[in-house]
Amino acid sequence: MKTITSATFLTSIFAFGILMILFSCKKEYNTPPLTEIPTTPIITLDSLRNWQTSVNGKISIQSEVSVCGVVTMDETDGNLYKNFYMQDATGAINVRILSGGGVYTGDSIRIYLKGTIISKYNGVLQLDSVNVDNNILKLNTAVSTAPIVTTIDQVTPALESYLIALENVQFVQYELDETYADAAGDQSVNITLEDCSGNTILVRTSGYASFADELVAQGNGTLVAIVSHFNGTELQLYIRSFNEISMSGVRCPGLIMKKDFDDDLITSDNWTEQKVIGTTAWETTSAGGAPNPYAAISNYDGTQNNASENWLISPAFSLVGFGSPTLSFENACNYTGPNIEVLISTNYSGTGDPNVATWATLSANLSSGGWAWVSSGPIDLSAYLQASVHIAFKYTGSGIDGKTWEIDNIIIKE
Repeated sequence: MKTITSATFLTSIFAFGILMILFSCKKEYNTPPLTEIPTTPIITLDSLRNWQTSVNGKISIQSEVSVCGVVTMDETDGNLYKNFYMQDATGAINVRILSGGGVYTGDSIRIYLKGTIISKYNGVLQLDSVNVDNNILKLNTAVSTAPIVTTIDQVTPALESYLIALENVQFVQYELDETYADAAGDQSVNITLEDCSGNTILVRTSGYASFADELVAQGNGTLVAIVSHFNGTELQLYIRSFNEISMSGVRCPGLIMKKDFDDDLITSDNWTEQKVIGTTAWETTSAGGAPNPYAAISNYDGTQNNASENWLISPAFSLVGFGSPTLSFENACNYTGPNIEVLISTNYSGTGDPNVATWATLSANLSSGGWAWVSSGPIDLSAYLQASVHIAFKYTGSGIDGKTWEIDNIIIKE
């Protein structure tokens, strides 16, 4: 960790073209804090961000400088713990505090930076080790910050820590029976938000949030949230307040189910694997330089092929009320052996041997081999508009042959 003095900081600012801002914060309240906070030059949040980028590491600040901004999300609803978000006219940042409380949404504040740390956590910039009494001076209250109205496809890491509003969005069909988080287990949960064009983004909620055990909003509407991400790849939103989930309008056609294996798990989201013959198993992999994991299966153990019958089966989903739902997925294969079978059932129990249920074969475009990825094309499911439907990928192989099959981006939508 690098310790930066006032002289070093000013040199760094000029070296990288980051100018000190020639303005002061609003007049401070007359009531002093328990520990007096010095009046210092003010820098902007984008200057703070550029400073960390120029050093490319953790910085312990020893400079007599401050930042000013408005708090855009606090701990009140329990979705945050010992941290808050703030914005100024140039940027936004996550602030980690040593003890909770005392700072609320709408507070205009000045943060005295000496003794704090700038760092990145999972790619997200943080101002860390902030003492509410020693580093923060409240300048005003009830200051309104308008969220940036945008769309899911326009949310990028460039909006990190900003307050945004998404209109005409809804939670995906297959998660409408879920709650925002696991309140009983105090576990954070990701749920998927979509727009009417099929774009999606994750909404992450803490198991300690006051609304963790609430059923997700059933309709279409507006959501106000803070933008975050995981190392610049997995975008996610944090709901600021339960009162800012305004989604009671008529839903538009959208995703009914999605399984992309990006979580590196075969049986997440209530998918199941049924080994009817042998021990051959589905696994996730990023072989071939894939940017994200996908599912793969092979009955070759490195020495020989083994007789196998393994089903990868979706959770039950409803197609009631839909008009023309379709299934699509990407697939690749290599070597010789039977093709994978794509099947659908309306009477599978959800557990046990799938052969006791009735399955119909769906016609899909399958890879011809050589690890060539192809799209299955849209597969019409309009003949199965029932309340409990499963799809399955049935893999078979013998003791003398067996293809390797790879599957990704399984999507059912209207």
